[in-house]
Amino acid sequence: MKQFLFFIRRLSCLLALFVLTKPLFAQDIANIKNAKPFSYSGALEVRTIGYQMNGAANRRNPFSLILSGSPTLSIYGWDVPFSVVYTDRKTNFQQPFNQFGLSPTYKWITLHAGYRNVSFSPYTLGGHTMLGAGVELNPGKFRLGFMYGRLNKATVIDTLTQSLAPQAFNRKGYAVKVGYGSAKSFIDFSYLKAKDDSTGFVRSQLNKQFNPIAPAGNTVLGYKGQITFLKYFLIESEAAVSLYTRNLYTTLPLDSLEDPILKTIKKYAHINATSELYTAFSAGVGYRDKKYGLKINYRRIDPEFKSMGAYFITSDIEAWTIAPSFLAWKNKISFNGSVGIQKDNLQNQKNATNKRFIGAGNATIQFTDRFGMDASYSNYSNNQSPNTVRFADSLRIVQTTEMYSLMPRYIFSNEKYSHMITLAATLSNLNDFNQFFGESAVSRNMDTKQFLASYNIGFVKQGINLNTSINSTQLKGMGIDQTYTGFSVGGDITMLKSLLRMSTNHSITIGEQAIGKSLIYNGSFNTKYRVRKGHNIDFGLYFLSNAPANTEGLQQKYSELRGELAYQIKF
Repeated sequence: MKQFLFFIRRLSCLLALFVLTKPLFAQDIANIKNAKPFSYSGALEVRTIGYQMNGAANRRNPFSLILSGSPTLSIYGWDVPFSVVYTDRKTNFQQPFNQFGLSPTYKWITLHAGYRNVSFSPYTLGGHTMLGAGVELNPGKFRLGFMYGRLNKATVIDTLTQSLAPQAFNRKGYAVKVGYGSAKSFIDFSYLKAKDDSTGFVRSQLNKQFNPIAPAGNTVLGYKGQITFLKYFLIESEAAVSLYTRNLYTTLPLDSLEDPILKTIKKYAHINATSELYTAFSAGVGYRDKKYGLKINYRRIDPEFKSMGAYFITSDIEAWTIAPSFLAWKNKISFNGSVGIQKDNLQNQKNATNKRFIGAGNATIQFTDRFGMDASYSNYSNNQSPNTVRFADSLRIVQTTEMYSLMPRYIFSNEKYSHMITLAATLSNLNDFNQFFGESAVSRNMDTKQFLASYNIGFVKQGINLNTSINSTQLKGMGIDQTYTGFSVGGDITMLKSLLRMSTNHSITIGEQAIGKSLIYNGSFNTKYRVRKGHNIDFGLYFLSNAPANTEGLQQKYSELRGELAYQIKF
């Protein structure tokens, strides 16, 4: 009874919030009159599970009962989903969409309120969730935007441990965007200013020089632009400058500041000895028509580049990339690829510099209407160059990883049958060129070979589908020499005017290695019967048998059987 009353109270509170807000999507106010005043949808399920384990400890209860549901209420197109779960051990009711927000749109005006994920640029306000309010205006070719709100919520003290880990402050800020242009050609300037609110914390604790939880502040100025010209050519670029202060209340003297640029801008911005200036820049030029394309990109981001308006930005990287693509032979051949180089340690602060070569390509060839082939190749090289004398040769990374993949396929069908034959081969190798290790040491190279052959046949009128496959995986290197061979067979059938569907799948995997052979068998049988529209009975039986090559230690020979019976309702 208490759980039922708790459910009603939670539902009432959520409905009250629902009246004032809506989930995270924009709605055109002009179309609200066409939406239904009230509707509901979702699904409910009652499921029983029987379980038996032989040879090992049980991984679940021998019998389980689960009642679950995912109803969704809708008023004038505003949706609020719920989740209800009851098991024989506990009850759980939750409203998983606890971050409410709305973005009503009228012509060229969009308002934001509540929890929003607005993006002005990747380096200023780049999709970070903000609880607040804002507006975006797009009259003609003007592109204007403003957001203000909370970026982070302060953590609370754990009443059990009295700890604040990880500790976080209330972080508030605002962002502005001013731009002009269309979807093809535009220029946007954006600005973000945010800082932590340390209200409630003892100032003496915040003044510590090496305090890892000191309140921080951030100011970011950036631009994002794109120009399309001569119909097929494109130039794009985005960049930002981020002023990040790690401790707003540091007692370190400003004289210790070494960056001359920071010393210059201190007249115009609040900075201290913990302030750092970071830059990020990327640009690209490309050509694209109906059959051919080529794009060249450059990207450079300072080490430890940060923005309070973005969750994660890959920093300490400089990269060049060339990406060609084309269509040929009456569009029967398609290709796209990329070749690039990148490195880190841009300010020589690390013991070693990593230089990488990246190359990848994918091609598809359709020889006939029935026969086609996919092919891919990738190469990733990593070369680490030491910057200091005290750098162990044994830790130096000089590696190349290559992967080749080929997958021919043959598909044909008629009124009675459908056939599909698929072959696949994937070869990959990791080569380590570090000369520190002699020939007597264990090889640090690794070769992997994977092969697959499968056949599917469908009997159209009878509603029967059958499939079988064979696969092999070989691993060799780093003291490992293993081979796994697998076989599988399965099928499904639909009967009683599509009211009943039954399926079964079985697979065997045989492993060979120095200590012996292993055997794994997986089998399943499923059936689903539609009682009436929106009402289904679902039954499943699953069996697993595992016989490892070595039964000593933690590895054990065991078998597992699980059966499930469920009644499902969709409304």
